[in-house]
Amino acid sequence: MSRRRVVDLASAAIARARLASSSSRASGASGPRAVDGFRNVARETSTSTRSLPRAPPARGFAAEASEAAKPHPDGMPRFPEPSVAGALRLADYVGTSSFAMTGSLLAAANGMDAFGCTAVGTITAVGGGTVRDILLGQGRRAFWMEEQEYLWIAAGTALATFFGWEEAKKRFGFKDDDYWIEAGDALGIGAFCVIGAQNGIRAGVPVIAQMLCGIMTATFGGVVRDILVQRPTRIFHSYADIYATTAASGALVYILARGVGLPPAVRIISGVSAGISLRVAADTYDIRLPVYNSESSKQSALGKGDKRQA
Repeated sequence: MSRRRVVDLASAAIARARLASSSSRASGASGPRAVDGFRNVARETSTSTRSLPRAPPARGFAAEASEAAKPHPDGMPRFPEPSVAGALRLADYVGTSSFAMTGSLLAAANGMDAFGCTAVGTITAVGGGTVRDILLGQGRRAFWMEEQEYLWIAAGTALATFFGWEEAKKRFGFKDDDYWIEAGDALGIGAFCVIGAQNGIRAGVPVIAQMLCGIMTATFGGVVRDILVQRPTRIFHSYADIYATTAASGALVYILARGVGLPPAVRIISGVSAGISLRVAADTYDIRLPVYNSESSKQSALGKGDKRQA
């Protein structure tokens, strides 16, 4: 029985009770029938009300907001905090700044102006995650449209690098190949490959696609950068040490750690550590992938900077 029907029955019972009461006063009778009628209708109303489905108890805005703010097991809090996942967010910020800096320096070395260097630096930092989000689809927008701080970090670092790097080299003795720059790049690789894998996991794509999400997040900003500055794409050529391979390794370690049931903090540490370690080893020992075993391929690699073929 609907709620409206219940209300109508109750109203009718009250009206009949009033009518009976007024009649009894007029005739001097006590009106037990009217009272009985009211009781019967009230009993029917009570029974009908009990048969209606009960609404779930209100949980309150605070409880709902708390659940909404709770990060996914394969995710991060919105901002850095004292936890492993919060440290991953901080590493993401540091990697974003490092990528923007190196992208801006490469653009400057190729003669671009302030806008060009800022654009290339920003694309280097956020381009990989943008490509990932586009390919994952399902109505997703690029992450920096929701988390605008990444644009501010990337664009601000790239612009500051353009205007301040030469002065910093004179005043503080910085060099373009300082170790702390390589360390920031390694941290960015480690963080980006894990974050990319997490995005693939949350999107529900297969394992191989999860790993590719890690590779894209860590390297495809550099792919777009190399296209814009018109140099051979680094991850596809042997003139520099391995790069995409390190991102693939970090993403795969994270996925495997999740597969065997390790806690989120442990798998984050495992994936980031694998990416950083292999990146440092590649830079230290000049680890590169082989080129095709033909004289023309070796000469082409030599022309692009692979000094192994000299």
